[in-house]
Amino acid sequence: MVDHAFSLTTDRVLAGRYRLLEPIARGGMAEVWEGRDDVLTRPVAVKILHPHLARDEGFVERFRREAVAAARLAHPGIVATYDTGEDDGVAFIVMELVRGRTLRRALEEQAPLPTATCVHVAAQVADALEHAHRAGLVHRDVKPANILLCDEPGGGVRAKVADFGIAKLQAGGGDLTQTGALVGTAKYLSPEQVEGRSPDARSDVYALGVVLYEMLCGRAPFSADTELATALQHVRVEPVTPRQLRAGIPRPLEQIVLRAMAKDPENRFRSAADLRGALLAVDMGDDDADPLVVRDPTPPGGVVPLVRPPQRNWVPAVLVAAVVAVAVAVALAVLPDEGDGTGTGRGAATVGQPVVLSAVHSFDPQADGEEDEVDVGLAIDGDPATAWATSRYSTRDFGNLKQGVGLYVELAGVRSLQQLLVRSPTRGWAAAVYVADRPGTDLADWGTPVDRRTAIDGTAAFDLDGRAGRAVLLWITDPGEGNKAEVAEMTVRAGSRR
Repeated sequence: MVDHAFSLTTDRVLAGRYRLLEPIARGGMAEVWEGRDDVLTRPVAVKILHPHLARDEGFVERFRREAVAAARLAHPGIVATYDTGEDDGVAFIVMELVRGRTLRRALEEQAPLPTATCVHVAAQVADALEHAHRAGLVHRDVKPANILLCDEPGGGVRAKVADFGIAKLQAGGGDLTQTGALVGTAKYLSPEQVEGRSPDARSDVYALGVVLYEMLCGRAPFSADTELATALQHVRVEPVTPRQLRAGIPRPLEQIVLRAMAKDPENRFRSAADLRGALLAVDMGDDDADPLVVRDPTPPGGVVPLVRPPQRNWVPAVLVAAVVAVAVAVALAVLPDEGDGTGTGRGAATVGQPVVLSAVHSFDPQADGEEDEVDVGLAIDGDPATAWATSRYSTRDFGNLKQGVGLYVELAGVRSLQQLLVRSPTRGWAAAVYVADRPGTDLADWGTPVDRRTAIDGTAAFDLDGRAGRAVLLWITDPGEGNKAEVAEMTVRAGSRR
């Protein structure tokens, strides 16, 4: 096979007993084959390290030790590890072959999942994690791709957790390398892993909270253009609460998710067992008791599919505002006027209701394409004390390097927009605002501005004039005094004027 220093072919036998049948998955560290144990005459999964890793003797030894540790875990919710070894340069682990699909695949096909299904799966994963934690093993990479869903007698669904050994090995020595590259999956890393601190059982609790959030809401709580930017949101940004993204989630369940995802480990559940107990105690109610329905009793691979609900159960955007937008509105309401009556300054009047912002990005098409993408979340995090900032330029015309730099937000859907409220501590800055159906890669893609302001001292309220769209660009044309503009909060408002 390509890039292999050794030959992996059908019917190759490893260690005199493990016969390779066909490849079934490939990841960044290893390739997984369906195999057969010719000694015990049973099907197995064989995970084979990529050759560049297999040539590192120290890595292989750690790989072996972690496999031995994982083999101690005997639990129905954990994919069993049977053996590990080397054969002519091939380092491998032999595991239980699970007939099913990953939770990742299930989410790709039908997210969000029925509420009762989310609780059922999360409780099983928590039980498996507790067993591992009691054995002294922390997973460190809990994510949908490492959770397998397989059938049970009677038609139920069993969740099995995979890759304990690999996950712990990946995280060894911290989750950020000296070059800043992330090790692990950024969408599910705990804040302490992002900061390079040693993870413990509560880190797995956090990751499972993120997975439960994604099952319930149909999306992960944090996402950005780069792995590093996504990871840093776990440290700096509070998630939109699940009930603001989907109707029908019991309030106690939402509280469980948010507690599991607390940024300070001391504020989370003390153990995976405590999380499981809280999940099992949730009163789902008649409306939330979604059964695990089987479409076909004999689907491919023996998997019991989870049936997609007739429609996604999202809260209509007109009925709910993003947490960050509400926090900004409250903060602005209690601040004294500092404007001059022209729509600038902290006393600028607001119109309409805040709408949900699904993403925020920097926009720098006339230079390198982006400017401080890492901290963009600070512009919508609901904390006026934090801010996204442009670079500091040599002059107010951006050092004659470009015409401007921007920051744009995306909405969950097309709305008739009334106002963009931008809170900033910068004096003397200027900007134009654009509304479009989708973000553009060049300024021309955004069309013509809907409003412009110059000589802004602090906060500005830009009139969007009822323009319909799902993306709003703040294009800064003058960074103001100090040649550096800051944006503490952005709030998009829709609906009728008042």
